Amino acid sequence: MLKKLVQNEYTALYKENELRESTLNMQDRDFLHQVCARMAGYTWNRYEIERVRKDLIGMAAQAEARDSDLHGVLGCAPDEYSRQIVDGIDRGSPLDFVCIDYPLLYLILACLNVMALVASGGTASGNLVLHLVQPFMVILWLVIGVWVYRKGYELSLQFGVWTELGWILLFLVLFVGLSLFLGNFAPNHSIQVPLGYVVVYQLAWVAGTQWWQNTRYNRYARRYPWREQPQL
Repeated sequence: MLKKLVQNEYTALYKENELRESTLNMQDRDFLHQVCARMAGYTWNRYEIERVRKDLIGMAAQAEARDSDLHGVLGCAPDEYSRQIVDGIDRGSPLDFVCIDYPLLYLILACLNVMALVASGGTASGNLVLHLVQPFMVILWLVIGVWVYRKGYELSLQFGVWTELGWILLFLVLFVGLSLFLGNFAPNHSIQVPLGYVVVYQLAWVAGTQWWQNTRYNRYARRYPWREQPQL
């Protein structure tokens, strides 16, 4: 039952790709990983990335049967191919990227609070204001994190890997500084709420965002299907 709640057309496609890719040789798998990583630097739409990955896996399997490889079939580097392919797909929005990771991430946070609740014997409490704001802050940080990744990738292409590492380090310093600032800014004597209520609130966010993910990708897959269509 739980398995059905977290499955959608994206997760089904991702699992199939993982299984089929595991049968390829290491060289083709590495090429595929480079293409997918570069596409993530150009588009938010991870469903479309998996659709492209599915086609490339099929091409790689055929190439290996002829004692060739995927690079030889495409005739270009991963970055060049990625730039070409993203021009013909729906780029999506930051929420398309966030919705893949958000339910699992927030489920982990809820589990950590359950552990804290058990360890305290059911008496733990939390800052009501911080817990109410936390879901929106997680979304904000995920969007910022993805933007930093994409920007770092562009800098790496233009100025090299060291520039990208410097950019990421700058972001980490700013992130830690801002987190400390927000922690000190939050009222020390705000309303406290039992942690059990917080867990229910967090699980509601998990269920809601998972439903949104399922609805989003099942509807999108009807417009851009990845499964083989029956011949009429």
